[in-house]
Amino acid sequence: MSALPLPLAEFQSWMQAVLVHPDGARVGLRAPEARRIVAPEDVSGVVRERGGLQAAERLQIYAGMYPLRMRDALRSDYPALAELLGERGFGKLVADYVAAHPSRSFTLARLGDHLPEFLTGWGSPRRRGLLTDVARLERAGGAGLRRRGIGADRPFALQSVPAADWPNVRLRPAAAFRHVQVRPGAVAILDAVLEGNPVPQRAGRGRVEVAYYRKDFVVLRRTMGPFDGNLLAALAAGETVGSALERAARSFPGGFPSGGILSGWFAEWTRLGFFSGIERPR
Repeated sequence: MSALPLPLAEFQSWMQAVLVHPDGARVGLRAPEARRIVAPEDVSGVVRERGGLQAAERLQIYAGMYPLRMRDALRSDYPALAELLGERGFGKLVADYVAAHPSRSFTLARLGDHLPEFLTGWGSPRRRGLLTDVARLERAGGAGLRRRGIGADRPFALQSVPAADWPNVRLRPAAAFRHVQVRPGAVAILDAVLEGNPVPQRAGRGRVEVAYYRKDFVVLRRTMGPFDGNLLAALAAGETVGSALERAARSFPGGFPSGGILSGWFAEWTRLGFFSGIERPR
């Protein structure tokens, strides 16, 4: 496609500046980011005229296809959100979102990074909470957790910590671990989409803690109960075991679990790979 001897990095930067411009490729050719690399009058030396189409016309065809690619990219990362909004609603969301957060990368894999935060101020106030929670849930278990760069953490022994040290111990979250607190309806919507069932529209009462983790390169999800979810969230936030237990106990008075149940939770979280190590007090 390129006739001028442009370095690949410069050619990619120029194409991006032209094709993703919100006012189209013709305007994008004159944008400062594009002009810095190729002057508008030299565009025919970069994109050859073919089939009776001038360079700017060919570029506009590519630019016209780009919104469709962005919508497909966001749909692949947020399928439950797309199903909940419907074709028309999701198309409106994509248009508004990319206008506020246009692609700045050579890949669309990071396009949806800011979508959960964007939803907190988008659309009907009555639905914002549920839409945001569905997006946060999908983001937590999305491409960032599936990437190959995250390796398996080495197992560690809880028994190596003396009983007297436990209140001041911190558990270090594993690289392949995410947790998010959402409305129960967000979990029900995601389950319905995964199972091919009709999507519920209600948010549900209260909040649930959802843990994502990876086992043998497969992303798994677990919904926690009120006490263990609160405890896990505090531990993942970097609180000591003693502080996390106190926080959970204040949230749920009268329902403190037995030592055996607590030990079982810690052993299971370690076995599933929620945590990668222990930070002992000095």
